[in-house]
Amino acid sequence: MTLAYTFWHRPQAGISPEGYERDLSLFHERLGMLGTGQVPGYLGSYSLRVPDLPWQSGGGYEDWYLVDGYAALGVLAEAAVDETRLTRHDALAGAVLDGTGGLYGLRLGTAAPAEGAWVGWGHKRPGVSYAELFSDLDSRVEVGSLSAIWQRQLVLGPAPEFRLEGRAPVTVPGLELTLGLAVSTVA
Repeated sequence: MTLAYTFWHRPQAGISPEGYERDLSLFHERLGMLGTGQVPGYLGSYSLRVPDLPWQSGGGYEDWYLVDGYAALGVLAEAAVDETRLTRHDALAGAVLDGTGGLYGLRLGTAAPAEGAWVGWGHKRPGVSYAELFSDLDSRVEVGSLSAIWQRQLVLGPAPEFRLEGRAPVTVPGLELTLGLAVSTVA
């Protein structure tokens, strides 16, 4: 199963968005060097610019670190702070005001959203079974109205259970959407 460690963060006061995004891009670029087979199971990473979120006020960034299973997550955590990335990681970490994370599994679809894609976050409605919800969501991927369905695997913060991605907003009867937004890629 493709997993994504997701990290929401924003810069400290006095740090320019341009400088923060530059450092964020450089960190992801360094991490991208892992794609050459240095870390088994590492699939890539990206960062999105996000507005004010219910679980993080003030807007900021949403990073996605993709791996092909739980074992690869530990290897990635070590590689992110190895000697070739520690300086870049620590500089960026020192600029972060606050952050929260989550671990999501790709239920169906593609792992990285397209620029300008719609992303929706939500919870299963009470009284709706997972079987009913999954049947509805899966059919939407099959017909192309959604490109990905992510489901939370571990609760590491207050973000909702589901993340949907598609070309345009969708309404899913069994899902209560908390937030919908257009994606803007930083790195």
